[in-house]
Amino acid sequence: MKKKLVIFHILYYVLTLLIYIAFFSAVSLLFKLSGETDNLGAAMAVTYGLLFVMTPVITAVLMRFSLFRWYIDPFAAAEVPLFLYLGMIWTQFRRSGALKAAFLLVNSQLADDGGMGWLFLIGLFVFGLLMSLSFARKNGQSISYRILSKITKTEA
Repeated sequence: MKKKLVIFHILYYVLTLLIYIAFFSAVSLLFKLSGETDNLGAAMAVTYGLLFVMTPVITAVLMRFSLFRWYIDPFAAAEVPLFLYLGMIWTQFRRSGALKAAFLLVNSQLADDGGMGWLFLIGLFVFGLLMSLSFARKNGQSISYRILSKITKTEA
């Protein structure tokens, strides 16, 4: 069962990341298909809704399924902010062609307005930590472990 549990741990982190990627991609695609890409107000509404409403909602849901047997799961909580940060660097890298320039530009942009970008990423991480808090998971009795025990027909 230990080997299966390790596989499920890895699958959880990979699936969490894939869900975020699929979600961001789907929203982007739907926005492009809506024909409102030239409308600045619509673009800002979609961006704000995506970042400040849906990202925390998805984070809250996915953190409940963590398998890490601590009271909190810092690895799962770090996935979204790290994904957003690396995504920003990747986008700038594709535009500039220079990794160092992309890294410096993103860090500079996150530090603008008194570091509001950094505060958002840190806040998202702390929110993920809070949403991953589970006393039952520490004892192997969380919803994830109950689902796993039904799937594997053994004691998680």
